[in-house]
Amino acid sequence: MADQDTTLHVAAEARKILGEDAEVWMQRPSKLLDGMAPADLARSEDGARVVLLELERAKTPIKAAVRTRRK
Repeated sequence: MADQDTTLHVAAEARKILGEDAEVWMQRPSKLLDGMAPADLARSEDGARVVLLELERAKTPIKAAVRTRRK
């Protein structure tokens, strides 16, 4: 897949999940992506996979159970 193809694919997925906010999200550096903007990271296939994983996490609410340890 060409660099532009991966970026376009990620941008399309972002629009499905984030709607109108996708374009801004793609350009804004993210702490979750080590300070890189998703659009920059999505230029490579490996980077696109990372961005798609973050989008999937955004789509699926985190269901975490907090466990307390007994000493």
